[in-house]
Amino acid sequence: MTTQNHLTPAQIDHYRSGLATAEQAAQIEAHLKNCPQCQQELQFGQRLSRLLAPLPQLAARMPHRHPRAVRWPRVFAAGMATASLALAVFISVPHLMPRNEAYPGGLSPQIADAVQNIEFYQWLSNHPQMLQQGLQNGNPA
Repeated sequence: MTTQNHLTPAQIDHYRSGLATAEQAAQIEAHLKNCPQCQQELQFGQRLSRLLAPLPQLAARMPHRHPRAVRWPRVFAAGMATASLALAVFISVPHLMPRNEAYPGGLSPQIADAVQNIEFYQWLSNHPQMLQQGLQNGNPA
C-alpha cells in the first residue's frame, strides 16, 4: 500500500476521485491522519483540481477559428515558379561545369579503368586479405 510508509500519488488520486473502496478509503484516511507529507500531497491535488475545473468552460466560450480558404491561384503560381527554377537549374548546370578536353567524355584514365574493371574491385573489397597478401609480396594494388 505504501512506499517507505507513504501513500503513492496513484493511491492519493484514487482516494481523492472517490474510486477507492470503503476498506481502501478507511486505510488511506487512517494514514492521512498521521502523515503530514501525504496530507500535503492530497491538498495539492485538490487545489490543482479546483484550479483546473473552469478550463473546459473557458474553452467552450472561446470563438472557433475557421480555417483559411486555400487560394489556388497563389498555390499554382508558387508551384509554377518552383518548377521553372528547377528546370532552369537542371538545364544550366551541365553548361557551368568545366569541360576536360584531354579525356573524351570527361573520364580520366583512372575512372575509365575503374569502370572497366568494376567486378575486380568489387571482388577485392570482399576479399581484403588478398590485398594484404599482395602488398606483403611487393605487388602494389
